[in-house]
Amino acid sequence: MSKTVDLSVKIGDVTLKNPFIVGSGPTVKNLDQIRAAEDSGWAGVSMKLVIDPEPYISLPPRYRWLKKKGYNIFSAEKRLTTGEGLKLLEEARKIVKDIALIPNLTYDGPDPEGWGRLAKQFEDAGSDIIELNMCCPNMSFNTETTGDSSVQLTGASLGKEPEALKEIVEIVKDSVSIPVLVKITPEGGEIAKSARACIEAGADAVGGTASRLGIPDIDIRNPMGTIFRLQSNITLGCLSGPWIRPLALRDIYEMRSLLGPNPTLLNSGGIHDLQSAVEHIMLGADALWICTETMLRGFAWLPKLIDELKQYMSDMSYNKISDFRDLLLQNIKAAKDLKIDEGYAVVDLDRCTSCGLCWKIGHCTAITHPVKVTTIKSKTCMGCSTCVDICPTSAITMVKKGDTE
Repeated sequence: MSKTVDLSVKIGDVTLKNPFIVGSGPTVKNLDQIRAAEDSGWAGVSMKLVIDPEPYISLPPRYRWLKKKGYNIFSAEKRLTTGEGLKLLEEARKIVKDIALIPNLTYDGPDPEGWGRLAKQFEDAGSDIIELNMCCPNMSFNTETTGDSSVQLTGASLGKEPEALKEIVEIVKDSVSIPVLVKITPEGGEIAKSARACIEAGADAVGGTASRLGIPDIDIRNPMGTIFRLQSNITLGCLSGPWIRPLALRDIYEMRSLLGPNPTLLNSGGIHDLQSAVEHIMLGADALWICTETMLRGFAWLPKLIDELKQYMSDMSYNKISDFRDLLLQNIKAAKDLKIDEGYAVVDLDRCTSCGLCWKIGHCTAITHPVKVTTIKSKTCMGCSTCVDICPTSAITMVKKGDTE
């Protein structure tokens, strides 16, 4: 590596040694997990969700990882009570030295001031940062979406209500002296407006969880059953994993575009390697939550990613994260401003095996196959490039009009 790079980021007055935080979930619910995360070089842990009063939905976990489809889905999950969360934080505070402890909190009581009381308890117990959960889709948002009703709004139900967010963030900021981070939902389609409400109310940082509620795969031969094991029926499940990254990138893009360069923003969604991490940063993220990948692979894969990030930054002459944060914003244009180059597909007959896949493209009239030889008419080719993507031998390429004329 030709030079030293700085991976540190700040949330309020707390400096994280790198941008990687274990996202709140089943891999940050006990002391051994937090210790393992610290040993593997993670900068912080957003601890398992605490709900006060005692959560009204808290069931043994049921997960499915559908590898071929690239998504994880859970239908049931345990939450921590306030007492359990405080005990875990206090015990962790005694043993960890090089990782930020970030409790993930939801208040489900009748008075908004309860958010401040809850946050203060965790500040006093040793939190570095308070994280407000305005994103969990499997509580009141699930209940409402399935046609029932909730007395109190929690998680994703609150995260799409800017005015409610403002009130709660102001209360919490008045109650604690440590940084306040708000994790908000994309459900509702206006995550940037919710993020702005939090920043205007004084939040030190905001970020999005990419998770959406969805219907799991269905066994069409047994529609009254479920793909979940040890579970009798289905509910809307919380979806995460690589498939969700394009939506997550839209979330951070919308937040950064609306809020400008100054606020500290975090994001999550399909992060598992150098490519996916850099994409999030280039669209506006200062730091990253990672949850699903820690469920599948634990924590010890992070040092390799950190080394790859350092090498990448050195190769690209980036000294710090902010040198390439937001970089992609200048490359994203409105559809009306998109520049389309004229061109067409050409086929290399030495590589073409006449497999016939491109002959079947339903929207294309340019590809024919006289005597089973692939022929592409440049004058009628639309330049869509579907044929390039489906060709198994890479025999088809796109060329700009004029380049070969």
